[in-house]
Order: sequence, then C-alpha cells, then structure tokens
Amino acid sequence: MGLTAVARPSSPTSPRVIRARRSPKPVTVVGGANSAGQAALSLAAHGAAVDLIVRGADLGARMSSYLTDRIRTHSRIRLHTGNMVRELAGDGTLASIVVERPDGRQDRLACRALFCFIGADPVSSRPAGLATDDDGFVLTDSRLPTRSPGSPLPFETSAPRGFAVGDLRSGSTKRVASAVGDDAGAVSSVHAALASD
Repeated sequence: MGLTAVARPSSPTSPRVIRARRSPKPVTVVGGANSAGQAALSLAAHGAAVDLIVRGADLGARMSSYLTDRIRTHSRIRLHTGNMVRELAGDGTLASIVVERPDGRQDRLACRALFCFIGADPVSSRPAGLATDDDGFVLTDSRLPTRSPGSPLPFETSAPRGFAVGDLRSGSTKRVASAVGDDAGAVSSVHAALASD
C-alpha cells in the first residue's frame, strides 16, 4: 500500500478531501485536539462518515468544548476514545485500519482515507543537556541564550555543531513542509560548520 491513502492535514476543499467525502466508505481522523475536531466536523458536514480516533480517554482533555459538544452529537461522526491505530491495510490504496481498544481488543474498521492530527508533543528527552523552552522544544540559533564566542549558526542548538530541525525545534510551525525546509536549510549550516575546521 502506498502513502497516497494517508493525508496530512489539508484544506476541506483539496481534491483528496473532496474524494474522501464522496466515498461511501468512512474516513478516519486521528487526534484529540482542536485541529482533529475541526477536520472531523468539516468532513462530516460535507457528507463523509467519520471515525474519530482519540488516544486519550477524555475527548475534552485537549479539545475545546464548542467542538466536543458538536462531535458528540453529530450523526456522521463515530467517536473512539482510548483507541490507537495499529495497522493500515489495503491493496494499492487504503481500505481499512485496525484500532486497539482500551481493553486490548483489536477491531478492523473500513477506511477510505486517514487524516493525522496527532499533535506536537516534543520528543526531546534524548538529547540530554540541550537548552529547551518551557514546553520541551529545543532552542536553536536566535532563541538561544547568549553564548560566546560568536553567534550560533541557523538551526544550531546549545551544543556547538549540534543542529535541530522540524517539530523538535522551538518556534517551528509544526508542519511537514516547514520541517523539510528546515532540513534543507540546516544543511548549509552543517557545511559552514565543517568548513570552519
């Protein structure tokens, strides 16, 4: 199965979203915060049957009540709290997913498209000693406390010649396209660091 069946967050008018809305098979939205709730409601409002998969047990833990109230009463949205997606299946395109229920049981759900809105919790505990912001995102370049000698290179962390890009970095926009751009930009900084030897 190719990745064509798994969509990054998209505009409700993108061709992929329009195709997903017109399919008789349900679509799946994964996530428990406002972006996931808005996507589920938008898809349902345009005619799609939506399975909303939330890892946490409480939909209201990270989602605004104006969304949770509408989701809980929407006839086209099936809410699955305390669930995790364990498998994607299909022959050339996505046909179903397997979700793990809170009791450990696994169920297969029909699924035409999957939209991931899984948040931006930093996984920054591994790079020990790096300066981070209050939320755990790694500080780079202009966000670093002043250090000497010289200014850090773009994307350079508090560890000289250590670089961070993408969602891990404090101040990033938490989008795939910007992470790819950060990665490409950091290559120039790596070259500059190597050239200074």
